[in-house]
Amino acid sequence: MQHKLYNIKGKGCAKLGELETAISFYEKAISIKPEYVDAHYNVGSANHKLGRLDAAVKSYKKVVAISPDYAVTHNNKILSVIYFFSKGLIPDAINVLEELIKGSTNDALLFNMAGGCYASQGKTNLAIKFYEKALIFKPDYAIPQHMLNSLQGNTSKGPPKEYVKNLFDDYAERFDESLLNQLQYKLPFLIKEIILKIDPAKAKFDKVIDLGCGTGLSGEDLQSISNNLTGIDISENMISKANELNIYDSLIAGDIVEKLNLSKEKYDLFIALDVFIYIGEITSMFNAVKKCANKNSFFIFSIETHLGEGYSLLKSSRYAHSDSYILEVASNGFELVDSQNVKLRKEGNNWIDGKIYILKVS
Repeated sequence: MQHKLYNIKGKGCAKLGELETAISFYEKAISIKPEYVDAHYNVGSANHKLGRLDAAVKSYKKVVAISPDYAVTHNNKILSVIYFFSKGLIPDAINVLEELIKGSTNDALLFNMAGGCYASQGKTNLAIKFYEKALIFKPDYAIPQHMLNSLQGNTSKGPPKEYVKNLFDDYAERFDESLLNQLQYKLPFLIKEIILKIDPAKAKFDKVIDLGCGTGLSGEDLQSISNNLTGIDISENMISKANELNIYDSLIAGDIVEKLNLSKEKYDLFIALDVFIYIGEITSMFNAVKKCANKNSFFIFSIETHLGEGYSLLKSSRYAHSDSYILEVASNGFELVDSQNVKLRKEGNNWIDGKIYILKVS
């Protein structure tokens, strides 16, 4: 019962406007009972009132993940918006948002959510309208700014980390179904063949790391050519799904560059499929890989193809990189072994052009 007492204390502090203290009590309740839905919701609500919108959404999503029924019946309809969006029920999410916005006309979170719903439907003008409104009420709100950049053709160095994390936390449950069946994504099943071509006589690599491992689509094939396999992903939900496979020797949740820079491990093979499409400027990634690379290790990754110079933020909110840019960055410590053009996945009726690179640490 101690967790309930902490939750009650938190509510008392919240009523007095002492939101920071309230959050500390809610978090104590969660430390005792990690799946305590009321406390997760209360943390989200307190952060929402404090203007910490990314933190609020994180807690709200935790509520939806733990108890979808709680989410759709709770009097805070933001939870039902998150639930509908996670299930791909965008019209339902929009209907609820329209009602919420009428009653709260200056909540940046609601406008950002509406922008996301319309962007997912391809309604660019409406998406831009709502993202711009979100920024009126919270000018430093990084996620709608990133979305505006992508929709209006303004290339930034990279997306906010919370944007990528939120994207894949939302996507985790339907990730495999969407990529494999709808988008006809093939890279995870080509990677073993590509790796074996590096050195046909070499059956296994000692230590392999799957950067941006997602739900572990590449895991089984990578395990077969690894003595030890690590996966890393910014999304805790993706890591949770990958863990269910029981394939990886270790799994790490967090930002790839940050985790590699803190790591004392050394690896013989780095794999990064569909990772650079969520990174614009890639120098820090190459530096982090080099820091953790054993002598003569390999770095294999894919990109979406950009026909101009440098890199570009697309309307899809993904990044595309030019061959010349990749080779320029790679020239500092890496040697090109091979590269090949590939069809990455479908977007509508069209294939997305990409490229796979095999580099050796020099």
